[in-house]
Amino acid sequence: MEKNGSKLKDIINKGELVVAIGAHDALNAKLVEKAGFNAVYIGSYSLEGTQKTNPDINIMTKTEKLEIFRNITNSVNIPVIADMEEGYGDFISVIKIIPEFEATGVLGVQLDDQKIPSKCPFLPGPKNQLIPIDEMCQKIKAAIDTRTNPDFMIIARPVVIGTVSLEQFHKENKIEEVIERGNAYARAGADAIFVMPSNVEELNYYAEKIKASLVGIFSYVAPIPIEEFRKAGYKIVIGANVCMLSAAKGAVNALKILKETEDYNTIENYVITEEEFYDIVDIKKYDMYYKKYGIK
Repeated sequence: MEKNGSKLKDIINKGELVVAIGAHDALNAKLVEKAGFNAVYIGSYSLEGTQKTNPDINIMTKTEKLEIFRNITNSVNIPVIADMEEGYGDFISVIKIIPEFEATGVLGVQLDDQKIPSKCPFLPGPKNQLIPIDEMCQKIKAAIDTRTNPDFMIIARPVVIGTVSLEQFHKENKIEEVIERGNAYARAGADAIFVMPSNVEELNYYAEKIKASLVGIFSYVAPIPIEEFRKAGYKIVIGANVCMLSAAKGAVNALKILKETEDYNTIENYVITEEEFYDIVDIKKYDMYYKKYGIK
């Protein structure tokens, strides 16, 4: 078994939906694995938020992220998908960065078609612009030609929804541009196309019109049940910010109560026990090492 477990393509080929839950560090990735999910997703939104307390506006460097990717892949035995954003430049940049991402142990990357600088498509403020389809196809082909592991998935994301308001997206029927771009990226060789449906109707329309394996996302923006993606034949579904948002809510509540009461006993329902934490970090394994190799 590889250090990060079964290949994404193996899971897909068995007919199983890959449910990749977002984790921003090794601890949360381990929690995802222990909960029984079969993949981890590392997105820029949660990394910017947890590591820098920044919005997802392309501030963290590639080098900062690569170290986190390595820590996460080393902590779990399930496959990891990482956000490669726009590939940090043109197709030359993609050629340079693919080996770096492969070396971290991740088994798939998401490549977006936004112009740089970019930001999360769901953030308020100025809207993003997209690069031409042909330019994105060059990046996809460069990524495919550069990877050394054929099981390393290149997932292309047409981010049309980030160029207009959600109201405009529907009013101007921008979903057709997503489909046009998605099919072009599939023809360029992308292993899967990442779409962002805002409702079940759109989810099914993408499945009907895009001739490729599909990756979907459920989030606070569009909390579509995972089963809907499974029924529509999607191959991967991503819950990008589950760990970050749930951890933040738990911490906010616990800290508020602790500040008011100044008594740790009042927040016991908000924290795990030491025994539970020891199980997560596998302390028994290290106890075994001490017994075998430690000084008597």
